Amino acid sequence: MRDATDIQLDQLIVHILDPKRPDSPVLSECTIPLEGNQHLIDYFVTHIRNSLKDSAAKAARFVVMDDEVVSGICRALLDDRLDFVEGSRRLAQKLYEIIADDGRIKACDLAVCFYRAENQHSMSRYLALLKIDPSEAFRHKKERNHHGNLYVNYEIETEVMPTTREKLQKCAFIQQLEPRPDYDMMLLDRQKRGEDVAKFFIKDFMGAEPTLDARERTDRLYNGLVSAHNQIRLELQPHENESVHHAIQVAINSDCVNIDALIPALPLSEEHKKHFDQVVSQKLPDREFEIDKTYAAQKLTHKLRFHGDHDLRVEVSEENYKQVIISEEPVREPGTPPYYRIVIHTEKWEEVPR
Repeated sequence: MRDATDIQLDQLIVHILDPKRPDSPVLSECTIPLEGNQHLIDYFVTHIRNSLKDSAAKAARFVVMDDEVVSGICRALLDDRLDFVEGSRRLAQKLYEIIADDGRIKACDLAVCFYRAENQHSMSRYLALLKIDPSEAFRHKKERNHHGNLYVNYEIETEVMPTTREKLQKCAFIQQLEPRPDYDMMLLDRQKRGEDVAKFFIKDFMGAEPTLDARERTDRLYNGLVSAHNQIRLELQPHENESVHHAIQVAINSDCVNIDALIPALPLSEEHKKHFDQVVSQKLPDREFEIDKTYAAQKLTHKLRFHGDHDLRVEVSEENYKQVIISEEPVREPGTPPYYRIVIHTEKWEEVPR
């Protein structure tokens, strides 16, 4: 879902939610005509693409499914059981009531759209809810001084849509909910520094919570990285395998990790980095999160385990790994399948009694 390509905007509607306006909320009665409006299409497609790839976006699930709340409205819209305009108005009204009840929450526009995107070689339809915070912009203004001389000045224009270079703060991208997937949506809820309003968007409005906790993310990251490494191990030189092993250990023992920074830093070719990204992304939708260091130390990195042909098993503590596993050399000889030559140093080698 995060790596969606060929995004196509199908329907779009925008509502103004500003309690200070006497006519608020301004709830649109029809969708925006998109035919011949390519600039607007490009604007929203770019924001959708950028927000999905934002490392702050997390996989989330609705806490409860209820027809009277946002979860039920979204499900009905995705199932085509609820008119798009009517459903979007109901969503906007619910968000407006939250904003109007708490003066600390800034006025906004709520854009609701259906879009299609290719994901893992199939085209799927998604529902996007984008909270757009109007900003200010300077526009040219021609004026004359008291001598009648022309000069160019600026005036501030308020309620301007943010450019595509600016990041949206809060949005949700919801996939088909029947049958229920592993996670319902990718949700971006970026809290500005110093903002004292609780997570009103994800909790009060969306009624959602993160799908994965720190332990599950840590486990999926570790398994994804190790799986990707195993799949290309024979293609790498010994020093590359050692560097990748070290990078995985450092990542899993860090306080937090950003996959968009971790994978590009691997000492590998671009093709191999792409392979790592694909494998990890299949197991883990989140890109930036805290590591459960206690779980990692006790369950993931305390001991390293290897297996080979004919039920061969080797287990060694991480701290003694280099003292025991002296070398791992991939060998390619004409007429024989590739194999590993492993050199192990141990003062004891005993059969384990059954």
